[in-house]
Amino acid sequence: MNSPARRRSWRAFTATAIAAGLLATAAAPAAAASAPEPVLRGALAAAADDVATELRSSFILPVIPDTQFYSRYSASQFYPKYDTNPFEVQTDWIVENKEELNIPFAVHVGDVVDQEWVTGEWDAAAKAMKILTDGGVPYSVVPGNHDVANMNARSSEANSWQYLQRFDKGRMQAQGGSTFVDSFQNGLSTAYIFEAEGHQWMSLALAWNASADTFAWAQGVLDAHPGIPVVLSSHAIINIDLDQTSPADWWWGEELWNHLIRKNDEIVVTVNGHFHGTTMRQRTNDFGHPVYQVLTDYQMAADGGNGYMTLFEFDLTNDRIDVESVSPWVTVKDKESLTANDTPVLDGPWQSFSMAVDFEGRFGYKPAEATQGDLSERAKEIVSEGWDGDGVGEHWAAAGRADDYIDVDGTVAHWRFGSVAEGVVDETTVIPDVAGASPMYRSAIDNTDAPEKLEDVQVSHKNVPFYSADRGAVCFSDVHRNATGPDNMSYISTEYGAPATFADLDSSSGYTVEAFLQLDEDWTEAANRWSAALTRGGARQWIGVNDSSDPGAGAAWLGISSLREYQFSAGDTDTRNSYTLWSGEIMQGSWHHVAIVNDPVADTVIMYVDGVPVLRNASKVGGMMAADFMPWIIGASTWNTEVEHGWHGCVGETRVVDHALASSEFLYQRVDLDASLAVTTDLVTVRPSDAVVSSLEGTGHAGASVSVSVDGAAAGSVVVGADGSWSLPLTSPIAGSGSHELSFVQSIGTRSGEAFEGVLVIGESTAWTPDEADLVPSLEGVVTVDPSRFAPGATVKISLPEGRDGESVYGFLFSTPTALGSASVSGTTATLTVPASVPFGEHRFALYAADGTLIGWDAVTVFDPDALTPGGSGAGSDAGGDPLATTGLDAQWMLLWIALGAGVIALGITLVLRRRRA
Repeated sequence: MNSPARRRSWRAFTATAIAAGLLATAAAPAAAASAPEPVLRGALAAAADDVATELRSSFILPVIPDTQFYSRYSASQFYPKYDTNPFEVQTDWIVENKEELNIPFAVHVGDVVDQEWVTGEWDAAAKAMKILTDGGVPYSVVPGNHDVANMNARSSEANSWQYLQRFDKGRMQAQGGSTFVDSFQNGLSTAYIFEAEGHQWMSLALAWNASADTFAWAQGVLDAHPGIPVVLSSHAIINIDLDQTSPADWWWGEELWNHLIRKNDEIVVTVNGHFHGTTMRQRTNDFGHPVYQVLTDYQMAADGGNGYMTLFEFDLTNDRIDVESVSPWVTVKDKESLTANDTPVLDGPWQSFSMAVDFEGRFGYKPAEATQGDLSERAKEIVSEGWDGDGVGEHWAAAGRADDYIDVDGTVAHWRFGSVAEGVVDETTVIPDVAGASPMYRSAIDNTDAPEKLEDVQVSHKNVPFYSADRGAVCFSDVHRNATGPDNMSYISTEYGAPATFADLDSSSGYTVEAFLQLDEDWTEAANRWSAALTRGGARQWIGVNDSSDPGAGAAWLGISSLREYQFSAGDTDTRNSYTLWSGEIMQGSWHHVAIVNDPVADTVIMYVDGVPVLRNASKVGGMMAADFMPWIIGASTWNTEVEHGWHGCVGETRVVDHALASSEFLYQRVDLDASLAVTTDLVTVRPSDAVVSSLEGTGHAGASVSVSVDGAAAGSVVVGADGSWSLPLTSPIAGSGSHELSFVQSIGTRSGEAFEGVLVIGESTAWTPDEADLVPSLEGVVTVDPSRFAPGATVKISLPEGRDGESVYGFLFSTPTALGSASVSGTTATLTVPASVPFGEHRFALYAADGTLIGWDAVTVFDPDALTPGGSGAGSDAGGDPLATTGLDAQWMLLWIALGAGVIALGITLVLRRRRA
């Protein structure tokens, strides 16, 4: 964290010396790739419009989404390990940076706690929010569904008594101070007006499931304060679609839109949590103006949210609201706990974007004096301080084809539905096990006790998990408990004695179970609680599992609890004791990938939901006790070997593996098309002048296709053989002296990898091959490359000794020689374009004559342009462009300040630094 003095230095510098041409002549050397050069803006030499672009009138409004798991596990997990929790780290960060980031107010969108009946959770939440009050940051907060006794009831004080013990009207008025306007239902809904950049802004916070009386109160508040822009918050306003990117309707949000939002032009933005993920929807109100509806909820991320919150920068200068997603928690976490998904700044879909708002035209709000830089970029820099991770979360890709997944050895069974005909599943339908010989079937309905119908089990090719390579799922409908008699339910299962039923998954080997799961939109606790999507048959009491609470339950199962939490339970093969894992709350209608991984090395069993480990896992346990011969079942749990409690929803492809998988091997991962592609045709040797190349060869992923172009023209494609090799005959052979540019792209169905580019060189005489031994010290610097630092695909100029005008020369990078092509010398220079696939790092650039004689070599660096962000890639910032460092004075700054001398104080010029957006 910066010291206060250091932060103030970012907001404004009092200049020290300037002369008309001094700033230009004293500029530091060209920026190195690994340390972009800070750029000074606002100097006398800068144009006025440039200054206006760089400086702005803006403020940041932080939004804290669902904190329920921070509150729930504060005492049991976070405090014992960190002496704090992510909730407190968030509010402390807001207070710590309120001046530098111009934060006048904060918003919490509800689900303050997870279990509203647990006093300790409320104590943890109140402590975290008190940090805001003590730090002078007023806030709004609303109850979410987890903060009330009955989530299905309309908003009322009686239903929210625990919430009101900590956030009633009196407390809200006290913490809000002069910003507090009014409240309804003793503080369940509140309104505030705060000032920023010389204008008033309203936070209107509405309780969970608020009804018409709350809407009427809110309308009265708006009527009493016309013309003030409003940020409306509530726990659930818009939903997120099955693709986990697009917005979707939520019934209460539509009610709110029709009764309040659309007819009040003051409402500019709505923000909510509740539904897991991030999305945004732009709607048009009755006045023809945009209303932006933003969903932000990270509770399914690591540590129950990973400390992520959303920053809204209201930029009056540029007429927009910039949105960024940051976590001050990631840099606090134990480094041993970090995963590929940990990064202090997120830039995925709807995590970093802008929304256009005409503040002056709509509200008459002109910018205040522009005295500060880009606050969003500064916030990302602050939150990234101390971060040395790779800063790249997992970005899932849709599969290009059904086989576009990581096939792993040791797969016990892999049931898939995409090849099964869409429609009703009956006793003749075969659900294939694509990895073995344990298919699943449905029993004839005449042979079951359940009151099921034939159409209750169907295969869908439309309602499928977006990130599964298998475009099919099995869905179970009309599933519910009955007051008397068997449940309404259906299931599919392996045969007794199928090979998968004998799988020995003990504590020494470990295991992985993974499936794509979806709860039906109509799932209810009363009808569908404690059901299973996948069960391994057998009864615990006769298998020998010590489980007094569920003695008749199956050997292992993956299902859903009464609180809509994924639950997995199995028996430890060493102690014979049962163990259970639990996720957080799961939304109906959303697809999730769920994996259970027993790692014998770590001695743990961990549940992953969408690649993120849940909080309630098991340690010092392992293996899965089972009864040989008993079937695997999809769609139901069992009790004393009889099926019961059916799964109301859908199940996608499901896989069981006899060892622990890394998350990089899960079913949502894709074949690495780039790493698996190689060209075995010799692209190093300079061929003789009469050479004719009639085919190109290489290796790749079996079954993928490789498309080739030669000198910019398509040359054909070929399917990679089962042995991983490919060979493409060329209808137009490559011939003629010079460089022939080659491009290779590997594809699986609709998904393609990056192009691998190379150069095939045909010389002017006999063949020759460059050798690293040629690069003797005496020839270093005989040729020079400009620039000596360049990105792949760049064009470079090579200077060489006189006497070679008109000759052909050939460039190579060492240590492993990589051909760069040939060029004709003009005077004492030659120009080459570096292939886009050359590797990053330090190289030696060697230039050869046509006869294979080395002319000279020079040291060069190939850099990654995507790494050009202050703080490294860990900043998670947009790459490219001209990023400007703003985190203090480095050596280049010192050179600049020395050159500037001591005159700008006299001029009284305020200089502001800003890192430019890419």
